[in-house]
Amino acid sequence: MKRFLKFLGALVGLVVLLVVTLAVFVMLTLKPILPGSEFALQPLPADGGRNVLVFGATGKLGTEIVRDFRGHGDQVTAFVRASSDRSQLEPLGVNFAVGDVLDPATVQAAFQAGNFDAAIATISGLSVPDLDRQGNINVADAAVAAGVQRVILISTVGAGDSREAAPLISRLALSKILPQKTAAEEHFRASGLGFTIIRPGGLPPGVVPTGRGLLSDDPATMGFIKRPDLARLVLAVLYDDSTIGKTL
Repeated sequence: MKRFLKFLGALVGLVVLLVVTLAVFVMLTLKPILPGSEFALQPLPADGGRNVLVFGATGKLGTEIVRDFRGHGDQVTAFVRASSDRSQLEPLGVNFAVGDVLDPATVQAAFQAGNFDAAIATISGLSVPDLDRQGNINVADAAVAAGVQRVILISTVGAGDSREAAPLISRLALSKILPQKTAAEEHFRASGLGFTIIRPGGLPPGVVPTGRGLLSDDPATMGFIKRPDLARLVLAVLYDDSTIGKTL
């Protein structure tokens, strides 16, 4: 019994050491990298009026984006699956287009259903193969076909030339997603659209904005931003033509 208890104590000690080591590793690798320069956005007009089609609208970030646009007075159509939970969006007074972002025909039909000024793609998912690549490509292609020039793609730090800015633990966790995001970014750049690509870093939980979100065109930047703060930046980006063609 004593030998067993001694072994058990040693095992517990080893587990504790491994947990502490992992925690230290995570803390060291998740340190923010401050931008070399901040991208200054133009002041947001007081009144909205744009007609926007949002993909990924039922996600946590998508819902925040829809809420901000509606609060600004913009019209919003949310692209949703037939099975999506719309309970967070319905009180906001949005329109709905039903389809599957991996089905090009339904994406095209959504664009053709309204006279849209812009589209926002906030598509992401680990559980659906090729969603981050093909889903976003379908949005870009449908926007081109419909003549909707202004598009915003939500990507992530670690895609494209920002790979080294992403913490090692993020690159490991997103090893299947980052190549897809990179391919989607490249497709948007080659599309001829008036695109803006936004690469957030970590998205910590919380629905209370801090007001400290900022953008940079320095690909070495890495930070953390709450979804409500990011949503407010997306709104400002749409109304600032100097962001067209930028990766921020």
